[in-house]
Amino acid sequence: MSLFDTFKGTNSDMSADFAQNLRLLCSYRPSIAQVATDLGIHRSQLNRYLAGGAMPRPPILRRIADHFGLELHELLMPHHAFADIVDLRGIASDSTMRSIRSHLDRVLRYTEPRIRMLEGRFFEYYHSMSTPGKILRSLIGFQMTGKVMTYRRLERLGTPTAPCARVERYAGAAVMTGYRVFMHDYETGTGVELTQTILCPDYSHRWNSLHGLKLGISSNRGHLPCAARVVIERTPVGQSVTQCLRQCGFFDPDSPELPRHIVEAIHNVAPHGHVFEGMRR
Repeated sequence: MSLFDTFKGTNSDMSADFAQNLRLLCSYRPSIAQVATDLGIHRSQLNRYLAGGAMPRPPILRRIADHFGLELHELLMPHHAFADIVDLRGIASDSTMRSIRSHLDRVLRYTEPRIRMLEGRFFEYYHSMSTPGKILRSLIGFQMTGKVMTYRRLERLGTPTAPCARVERYAGAAVMTGYRVFMHDYETGTGVELTQTILCPDYSHRWNSLHGLKLGISSNRGHLPCAARVVIERTPVGQSVTQCLRQCGFFDPDSPELPRHIVEAIHNVAPHGHVFEGMRR
């Protein structure tokens, strides 16, 4: 006999356990109304399940199980055993994650629509934090994913004129508030490196150049916190990703391959004062 056949003959004790189990699960969510919305059912219908006055049909039961990441039979377990499962699997911590997501959602609501002007590919220039004396040119591709500006950054760790076996890949998201772009990304291979970049765009109708500061930790033995001036400029029209990536890598500051205005803009001589400032225009 299948679980669904058993479910048709659910006794009162199992129904009471299910109601109590569902109340426990819902207690970790922001509201009952939100759970009903997420499940695609009416609030009054969910209230009947929570009160033990009705049992969901098998398809709805499946939907509830999938929503909370559980198996069907687990929802019908005695409540004391079910509570142990919730504790063991850390389902209760989902409330923390939802709290974090609510803060992120609030940040995204404040994002200015002009963030769309970032879409496309850019070269990124800054003095390498792990290879002193070298300027690193990397490639960034921005695109809107739903309502969020996401991006991928490729760092080719070698010279453009020689084959390179090491390309580090980063993924991240960018938001814009107060005419400043805040970028946050992580290295997708090991996941141990996070970087933050704050940029100011130019004032053209289509953003072609942004400048600011990049913060991170050097990947050499020192592992020192660093801040460096950074500039991103849109890649030439018509060039493919492969063509752009072949132009990336480490350069000497006096390399003729680097535009002079870029080299001057990312010069990291600390000005007098109390903070390390980005380039002024």
